[in-house]
Amino acid sequence: MLLKELITLPIYANAKVVAGHDGMTNSVQSVNIMDAPDIINYLKPQELLLTTGYAMKDHPEALLSLVSNMAKVGCAGLAIKTKRFLQEIPKDVLQCAEKLQFPIIELSLEQSLGDISNYSLSHILEKRTDELNYALTTHKQFSQMIMQGKSTEDVIEALAHLIDSPVMLMNQHAGLLFRSSRLTEELYLKLPGELHTELASPSLHGSFTFQLPPQLSEGTLYSAVELHPIVTFQLEGYLIALTSDISKQFSNLTKHAMEQAANVIGLELMKKQAVKERSRRYKNEFFSDFVDGLITSEQELLHRSKNYGLLNHPVYISVVAKRDTSFDLLRPSSTLESDGRFISERDRHYNLLKSEFSKLDLRFVLFTKNEYFCFLIALHGGQKVTEGKESKFLEQLKQMVSNLSMVHGIPISVGVGNPVSQLPDIPLSYKEAIEALQTGYDARKKQFVQPYRAKNFNNLLRMIPKEELREYYEETFKDLLSIEGKERSDLLKTLSTFYETHCQLAETAKQLFIHRNTVTYRLEKCERLTGRDLRDPVESLRFRTAFAMESLFLSDKT
Repeated sequence: MLLKELITLPIYANAKVVAGHDGMTNSVQSVNIMDAPDIINYLKPQELLLTTGYAMKDHPEALLSLVSNMAKVGCAGLAIKTKRFLQEIPKDVLQCAEKLQFPIIELSLEQSLGDISNYSLSHILEKRTDELNYALTTHKQFSQMIMQGKSTEDVIEALAHLIDSPVMLMNQHAGLLFRSSRLTEELYLKLPGELHTELASPSLHGSFTFQLPPQLSEGTLYSAVELHPIVTFQLEGYLIALTSDISKQFSNLTKHAMEQAANVIGLELMKKQAVKERSRRYKNEFFSDFVDGLITSEQELLHRSKNYGLLNHPVYISVVAKRDTSFDLLRPSSTLESDGRFISERDRHYNLLKSEFSKLDLRFVLFTKNEYFCFLIALHGGQKVTEGKESKFLEQLKQMVSNLSMVHGIPISVGVGNPVSQLPDIPLSYKEAIEALQTGYDARKKQFVQPYRAKNFNNLLRMIPKEELREYYEETFKDLLSIEGKERSDLLKTLSTFYETHCQLAETAKQLFIHRNTVTYRLEKCERLTGRDLRDPVESLRFRTAFAMESLFLSDKT
């Protein structure tokens, strides 16, 4: 309880505050009695000290030191029974107490310190018991409302009625979710700027009270704001009430009621989150099996897809997004995963991606698979997504990637599969989207939108280990590669041009600016060194493949 409330008890009759009046709003949690000069070593914050001053009757200067040290410890105040051992309190002690806003109270001689201590502690404990009963009662009331199917908005309204103050619920971004009927539009519009400043504080983890500026409280009954964070596995929002300073007891009860309401709302949010998570897990499992080709029954596919609005569309397309993990190199994975922060962060990314994608005016289903955020998009006949290198759809995706990075600080990259016309073909589009995303990462891109491109022959060759490519290359040309200098270069150039001109001798000679007989001579020598028939279709394919490999070797050297 507050010190100014405590000294209104009958046992403090005739007590007088002689210094530190501004500190009378100090909270008192316990009362102690001093009979030793080293009592300061045993005092605790928010403790009221009762004394006769006997230990300092011959050393008045020790009282000055005691007052200074008690103020540093955070004691509630000092109550001295004067006119017994200390006839009066020294002026320098009173001046020091006034400067430190530390209350000093003169006690009358009628009551013993033991009686004062026992009576005070009994009253403090009684008040604490009343507050705990109040907290239990309010928690039960709010819990019953939720169990009866009442909404969070109903709890907000009930809390406002209970504490007789305007109440509102804000999300973690200081956006208004609900407000009680007592919070008028005019009063609410005065508050956001001040609230945003307080809510933006990174150190705001527990309940908090701050005074409203005079220009905001002018003309209203409210001069302070009580704020309680609502936390599940992450910060969900803030429960906020406008209060007055008319009664500090009312303020304490307000805190108790708000704390219980915040607990109940937090539990309700956790319940809703569990229901949402179960539904999302069911969706993730279904679509994960679907794109992996594990759902083979067309009837099951059609039946379950109906719940997600994917049926009867002429075109489908897959889009896969992933957070650029290269941005996490300086942040250990253990930090992300501890205390549920990894889950919280991933859930935030999910909601932001869903929100940004909703702006594209497309019917889609979002699910997660491993580290990917996957979109299955159903299009109507008039929507075009991949026409032209810079289609409107791709530009929209690029804008989405830019917004997520600049506004929300999330570096995302996107892979886009080709459109398909049948629902069972969606797994093919999904695999193309994954491949497109990986192609962008292989090219060391960041925050990109990569549409799928079909692989050419060289792309396929790059998938073969370099050792096997070189072995195939050397086996194809055999002894031809043992020739040094210009002769080997001429033979390989003639053979390559021969295949590029579809085995036409005259055209080969023309392109090389040499005689036809020279071409024939060189080709015959190539056959002799390699032991292969140059015009055989199988050998022709082998030579063409080997020449394609040669370009890969050259690009690696450069």
